[in-house]
Amino acid sequence: MKNLFTMLAIAVLALAILSFTDGENPTFIQGENGMGLFEIPTDVQIIIDNSCYGCHNSESSSTKGKMKLKFDKMPDMKTGKLIGKLSKISKSITKGKMPPEKTVKKHPEMALSSEDSKVIISWADGLVQKLSGE
Repeated sequence: MKNLFTMLAIAVLALAILSFTDGENPTFIQGENGMGLFEIPTDVQIIIDNSCYGCHNSESSSTKGKMKLKFDKMPDMKTGKLIGKLSKISKSITKGKMPPEKTVKKHPEMALSSEDSKVIISWADGLVQKLSGE
């Protein structure tokens, strides 16, 4: 009976650990835009880190990239501006404009696969709907 209880406790603990490491748990970043928490799921964050963040952050050497979008500033944007940026992300990726061909030629590892594109578009569109109250 004691062995059964021990094995059951180990199984429950293993399931609990796996549920926190499945890659689906969102990362929460506190923002000051009045909406509370800004969510970037782990799978989306990995794609952003690999294909977007190098050009679209406050410290980027890409003047044009950081003028258009700074991922590190998104949690602090007002809701209307955030909706606009998320919509532009979705539209740019849908049209195949991001990452730019010139960048991908220099850094092929930054190319978005069709699956990566779908993940980012789904995240951006879903967050727009959530913020818009749809």
